[in-house]
Amino acid sequence: MPRRPAAPARPPRRPRRAVATSTVTLAINQLEQEVGARLMQRSTRRLAFTHEGESLVADARRIVSEWDAALGGLRQQGELSGPVRVTATNDFGRSQLRPLLDAFQQRHPQVRIGLHLSDSTIDLIETHMDLAIRFGPLPDSNLQARLLVPGERLVCAAPAYWNARGRPAHPGELAQHNCLVLARPGAPLAAWTFRDGDRSFNVKVSGDREASDGSVLREWAVNGTGVIFKNRQDICHELAAGALEVVLGNYVAGPIDLFAVFPGGAPSRRVAALVDFLAAALQSPAA
Repeated sequence: MPRRPAAPARPPRRPRRAVATSTVTLAINQLEQEVGARLMQRSTRRLAFTHEGESLVADARRIVSEWDAALGGLRQQGELSGPVRVTATNDFGRSQLRPLLDAFQQRHPQVRIGLHLSDSTIDLIETHMDLAIRFGPLPDSNLQARLLVPGERLVCAAPAYWNARGRPAHPGELAQHNCLVLARPGAPLAAWTFRDGDRSFNVKVSGDREASDGSVLREWAVNGTGVIFKNRQDICHELAAGALEVVLGNYVAGPIDLFAVFPGGAPSRRVAALVDFLAAALQSPAA
């Protein structure tokens, strides 16, 4: 019988090294003595970084990221592989980002995607996120950002709601409407910002419903329940289908642009490729 060709040898796995807790504790103590500052607060139940510890971790991640990018630059022809942890808002993550991540993985099957959705702003370093997709304006920080697509925030509701309640001619008239509010930890976002010429002003709104998930607000609005104040990217499909209708377009306060945000330092080659892919996809005429 003809002999079967030998299967190609698998590359050896990198050995995992177990490190004793006492060894880690000793290393941290020595590092604290070297820098002359406490890096971690310790108790019987938990560990937490001090301000100095968080700063050191951020710098260390930047150095590792730059090293990863430097090695990746030597393998520009190699296939993208490895994990990418992404966070985004609930509504945009479900309606827009998830299909794009699926398409990116079809091109690069060795990339592993981890998607975390939250309408709260999370700490990228503390949660070990590689990338955040956020609407601006962005606060000043040591994070890097790249504009993906310009945007704006719009007042909208279902045509049936406007037909029943009337369309406001000025933002101040929203006080007489059932406005659906995004609930954030601590306080709901019940003050909507508008612009009249060079003057910006807030309108306090209220309604019979609020939710911590932006996609729930969108679904309520499509069902004719009330008025929402949403980023155009979140409701582009509903606007195109006529399920939502915009009012007060002359008073839009913006821009509310969409950014890719990542920790300081050069991103890995797979993260940079994903950002390039998202920018091209979101700026395409189809998007």
